[in-house]
Amino acid sequence: MRLWAPCILVALSAPAASVNSYTKVSDDTQASLLALQRDDQRVAGIAWRIASRNADSCPKLWASIGVSLQHVSQYAPAYRASAQAAFGLDDSYPSILAVAEGSPASAAGLKPNDTVRAVNGVDLADKSRGQKSTASYDAVSAAMAALEALPDQSTAILSIERGGQRLDVSVTPQSVCRSRVELAPGDAINANANGLVAQISGRLVNWVESDDELALVIAHEMAHNLLDHPKKLNEKSALSGLATSLGLSGKAQRQMELDADRMGIIMAATAGYNYKIAPDFWARLNSNAPLASFLATSHPTTRARRENAQRVVDEIGSKNLNR
Repeated sequence: MRLWAPCILVALSAPAASVNSYTKVSDDTQASLLALQRDDQRVAGIAWRIASRNADSCPKLWASIGVSLQHVSQYAPAYRASAQAAFGLDDSYPSILAVAEGSPASAAGLKPNDTVRAVNGVDLADKSRGQKSTASYDAVSAAMAALEALPDQSTAILSIERGGQRLDVSVTPQSVCRSRVELAPGDAINANANGLVAQISGRLVNWVESDDELALVIAHEMAHNLLDHPKKLNEKSALSGLATSLGLSGKAQRQMELDADRMGIIMAATAGYNYKIAPDFWARLNSNAPLASFLATSHPTTRARRENAQRVVDEIGSKNLNR
């Protein structure tokens, strides 16, 4: 549950330090936070299913236990008390925001709102103790990095606190496709990737009509990360110079979007989602007003995107990749 730098629908952003933070909620703050946590759980479950079932074919892998974390410091000061009340957040330590169904974390009995104090004896306390004057994602990023650095198939010990009790939980990470996936609150229908993290806006999660559609979006953004698109796009912009960067980057990005559509559809199919809806879904999303004019230079036309998706659907059907 974080707010990413503004971007256009299903966009690429250059790799950079994360600027995620949660800075705005509705008047009914605690209720809004809990509702967003339910969306986080939905995103985490779909992302895990895609990442785990495509591990045999992903170009990049890492070990994961299937959780996302949060920390009080990622909230703007005005909302920290509400976040602490809603989730029981500790001033120093991160807590579990969502546990993906079917993940090693779920099998080990880890639960949302568990406070994570240490990983294999390494203390995860944030020295700022939640006192930063602005919202910061640093504590969450550091804690997630500690989990993502765990070796595959090697049992790790997470020291947690639940209901005032300290517990040591054994969990064995699983090798999955390398991309963190997060929910980002916001009023825009957005999704983006920065090379490591894929973010799906809260409004987009509520705009899609099914988990099958959401799976296509998540897989598409994961594909951008797996194919190194943010890095490649950044390099092309830097090499082309200011005079021609928009034209060169725009052309490159349009092809990257088609490539990410292709890989994403295949990944969604492999994970057992209804891939046949892809041509109509991407056409509907691509032409969604008032976004269409913004997408003109960075994304393929609606017709090109539909035709590309249909070719992939036909290919999957002929090879019986859906399982």
